[in-house]
Amino acid sequence: MKQLLDRLQSAFSNLQEREKLFVLGGGLLILAGIIYLAILPQWDRHTQLVEQKNDLQTDMQWLQDQRAVLSRLVNSCSSSSASGNGQEVLTRLVRRNQLRLDSLRVTGSGFRVGLSGSDANRIVRLAHQIACEGYAVSYLEVSKPTEDTGTLVANMEVQKVD
Repeated sequence: MKQLLDRLQSAFSNLQEREKLFVLGGGLLILAGIIYLAILPQWDRHTQLVEQKNDLQTDMQWLQDQRAVLSRLVNSCSSSSASGNGQEVLTRLVRRNQLRLDSLRVTGSGFRVGLSGSDANRIVRLAHQIACEGYAVSYLEVSKPTEDTGTLVANMEVQKVD
């Protein structure tokens, strides 16, 4: 190795001044090319990671924007909300479940609903639909009248949650 270095130094010292400058310039260009080729893959990888980070941040922002939609999907409530005041909404829901509305009174904190029907499952379904409309069912009582008519009587108290 030492012999090779000695031969290169002697060959370099035998060159004219302009040839030495030319060799040094060429050596610098070769060194710059080697450094460029060593850094280029790292730079490309960095660019890819920055793009991936930006894509992930965009996805994260989209997911955060969809939180409200996701919370509605957690339960089995439909996303549409009934329009109208509380009495209209409750009357519509009772009729939709094919129940008879016996009384609907406004109380200090919400509504007291009296209804009757032949199917207890419809009454429970009504309570679920009322909850989906943004009301809390604070009281539900289902009873069978003393006379055997095949109907059930229900009383419930609901309060607007929103």
